[in-house]
Amino acid sequence: MKTKFVCLLTDFGEFDPFVGIMKSVIYSKNQGLKIIDITHSIPPQDVRTGAFYLMSSISYMPEKSLIIAVVDPEVGTGRSIIWAKTENHQIIAPDNGIISWVGEKEKILETRIITNDKLFLDKISSTFHARDIMAPAAALIAKGFKEENIGPLYSDYRKIDFPHPKRVGNSLTGEIIAIDRFGNAITNIAKEYVTPKSIFNISNVLIKGLTLTYAMGQANEEIAVIGSYDLVEFSIKNGNFSKTHNITIAMPVEVIVNI
Repeated sequence: MKTKFVCLLTDFGEFDPFVGIMKSVIYSKNQGLKIIDITHSIPPQDVRTGAFYLMSSISYMPEKSLIIAVVDPEVGTGRSIIWAKTENHQIIAPDNGIISWVGEKEKILETRIITNDKLFLDKISSTFHARDIMAPAAALIAKGFKEENIGPLYSDYRKIDFPHPKRVGNSLTGEIIAIDRFGNAITNIAKEYVTPKSIFNISNVLIKGLTLTYAMGQANEEIAVIGSYDLVEFSIKNGNFSKTHNITIAMPVEVIVNI
């Protein structure tokens, strides 16, 4: 699928030259591309957080764009590198579950293992497949490289189930699925599951009702808001909710929904 846009989502950070090298390889193969940096601050080796941010951002990427999603703790092992086509986009990623949650936003129509070495650099490092395989493959696929020549169809890619909240009567049990750099604790509880008067219990902290915005909370007050992902988030105005209450990924959240 031909495109003008390649989007990058990685855990590489900004200290090392990895991102810059990836971009240079992409441009060396296809100078007409525009590169969008989604984020390079996924916690190292955190595939689930990578899956969350990929799911949350894909709908906002330009139509037909190709996303390289690199969180790759198994680099150099027998894991495959895959290309996936959704209803509106393309993804190149290691086969470790990072594309699993995309289906919550866009149906995955086709996946292939990237095996055609014409898409790779001549020399393949065992530790930097993002540079040697994913970046050049993205640049050439973006030119309109025939999909059937990428590699064989592959439907048995690794999947991580999305943790949908569970309802029992008026109560709902969810969990924390991401923590942003402000310390806001993001849950898997969509806005349609709660009401303005819902009561939340997270780490024995009771939060009553929803607040419209972060800024409307009182100083040092714990609040619940519907964030930009349309999910319930917990925050402290001008503070760090997650550090204050030692919040971790997968921590349970209890909700009484109809009060």
